Amino acid sequence: MESTTIIIPVKDEEEGLQYLVKDYNNSVFSEDKNISFIFVIDGRTSDLSKQVASKISDKIINQNDSHGKGAAVRQALENWKINPTDFVIFMDADGSYSFSDVEHIIYSLKKGSDVVSGSRFVNKSGMPDGMGYLHNFGNRALSKISSIKNRRKITDLCTGLWGFKSESIYKLNLNSNGFDLEAEIAGKSRIAKLLHNEVEVNWSTRKGGLSKLKSFRDGFIILLRILRT
Repeated sequence: MESTTIIIPVKDEEEGLQYLVKDYNNSVFSEDKNISFIFVIDGRTSDLSKQVASKISDKIINQNDSHGKGAAVRQALENWKINPTDFVIFMDADGSYSFSDVEHIIYSLKKGSDVVSGSRFVNKSGMPDGMGYLHNFGNRALSKISSIKNRRKITDLCTGLWGFKSESIYKLNLNSNGFDLEAEIAGKSRIAKLLHNEVEVNWSTRKGGLSKLKSFRDGFIILLRILRT
């Protein structure tokens, strides 16, 4: 298998990470030496997230000089560039995505995609179990706006699971700090003429903890990123 780095930003996600560790140990990746992790732990984290993450990785980065998901991912990428791998995966820490979904992302990259995102809506018209009405409406609306702006259909802009070929990462040159990260990826993939495909994922509600996304504030920031990229 191609070498793959999985980047996971973390802030108070002890329960979600416990699920991910168990899911990883039961997955096809557990014995694969080409799979590695980079966890970025927000300095404000007050639970045992770091200790749980250390069960499957020795690359634990402290995020002390910045805050936000985008900033965490960019910090991880600077570390990844020291020893780059063929593929890079961005994955949420809350346990809502599984490593069977990661398999689908990697398969699509092997088949020729430059960028792949996991969609909760690609073959569904209803609302996923466990998703709030506001988040469902906001994500679908932002996905529609992104599709129009980028002239590329995307059904799940705010997904927490993305995959990239290494050369695609360098072309994106990401600079967002917060939850506008995904909107920046979608826009810059268009600018760089990268082939972006969606794959269906079996999303489930977060495992413990509280969502860090604030619907109205972050939704407005995401909208601005769509329009400006």
